[in-house]
Amino acid sequence: MFCSNKVKNFLGRNQNLSSKHLFNLCLIGICFVFAANAYTQEPSLTEKVYEKYQTFFQREDIKELLPIVLVEIKKPDNQKLLTPETIELILDMPDLLKTFVPDIDDEFITLLKEDPEIQTFLRDPDVQTLLQDTVAIEELEALLEVNLLSLAERVIEKYRDLFTREDIQKYLPTVLAEIKKPYIQKLLLPETIALVVEDPDLLKSFLPEIEDEFITLLKEDAEVKTFINDPDVQLLLQDPEAIDELEVLLTVQPVINVIVRIVPTSVESPQVGEQLVITVDIADAQGVSGYQGKVEFDTSALRFVSLTHGIYLSRDVLPIATEVENNQVSFAQIVVDSTASMAEGTLVTIIFEVLDAKASKLTLSDVLIGSLGGVSYPVTIENAEILAPPEKPWDVNMDGKVNILDLTFVASHFGSEDAPPAADVNRDGKVNILDLTLVASHFGE
Repeated sequence: MFCSNKVKNFLGRNQNLSSKHLFNLCLIGICFVFAANAYTQEPSLTEKVYEKYQTFFQREDIKELLPIVLVEIKKPDNQKLLTPETIELILDMPDLLKTFVPDIDDEFITLLKEDPEIQTFLRDPDVQTLLQDTVAIEELEALLEVNLLSLAERVIEKYRDLFTREDIQKYLPTVLAEIKKPYIQKLLLPETIALVVEDPDLLKSFLPEIEDEFITLLKEDAEVKTFINDPDVQLLLQDPEAIDELEVLLTVQPVINVIVRIVPTSVESPQVGEQLVITVDIADAQGVSGYQGKVEFDTSALRFVSLTHGIYLSRDVLPIATEVENNQVSFAQIVVDSTASMAEGTLVTIIFEVLDAKASKLTLSDVLIGSLGGVSYPVTIENAEILAPPEKPWDVNMDGKVNILDLTFVASHFGSEDAPPAADVNRDGKVNILDLTLVASHFGE
């Protein structure tokens, strides 16, 4: 009555108050009441039990037996018997449980007899109340089921809708591949993750290749921010095996970074007139159906002789002509309706003739590795260098052979004070028997 009079007096003094204002006041009041209730809402009985006995529920024997026991307890006939008095009686005399639940596992009876932890659990009044409430039991079953999931499964269960988003599917393979790298894993401490969550721009410090658009998602997308703040997600990011499992469960195709290299990567130049043989090899590849590229060489040191394709692609090959232009030899090959069965192999073998035995480089360019459907893979290229042969002063005339010509050249300047430098094989400023014996020791090479 007192409140009613107060309201009447208030309305009497404020007759000009519009209905709109009244509605807004009511709405604000409802919001305050709702917020207060939400803030003070206590956990359910099931949540309290789960929180109290979370470690107990993690035990392997309990994880195996409890789901079966809960199914039996929910049956109407058993529910009628599940009074606190009956539970206490069974705890005192566990064999009686067989009378009420004939199908109960003997192992559970043994636990009731010998395990003090399960005795404590079942004597808890909250647990006894829960066991008499089938709805609460089902809620516990749901919590236990989630708890039995692996870390990757739990994350997927919580964020299934997020993982179906096109923008997330676009970035996820690259982000997961980068995060799994050992040097990134060393940096992924909880403190580091917390810093990145607070300031996503810091992610560039660890992953320079990460796209700015992904940084923007971390900053502005509420769903992504909730995801990255989740403790389970943060644990997963620090576990490469869990990331692998996540990729498998989401059928995320891992990022394939193909390696294409010239072999050998470093080689001493053969002598003038001899041949240099190199291969262009591929590694860490999957599902390749075509490749192309160019090898650049020093035309003052080498002359192109031939190029042959390997058997890396072998079925239904479309022939593509090799092209040689200035200092480049271009190659390409493609197969129809099939892909390479190997992750590594030789793409091409190239033969050069040595024009000058000097240092030079062999460089790959315009390399493209593709799969069916026009998909191209990221490629890491490894070039090669040709080393100048070590100086061999005993090959006096520099023809690549040590023979009678070298001996006679040195002998012809024996004892001469103005002999050419080449005749002084040991570089001691004199042409004498020591120079002749040095050439003779390498004779025939």
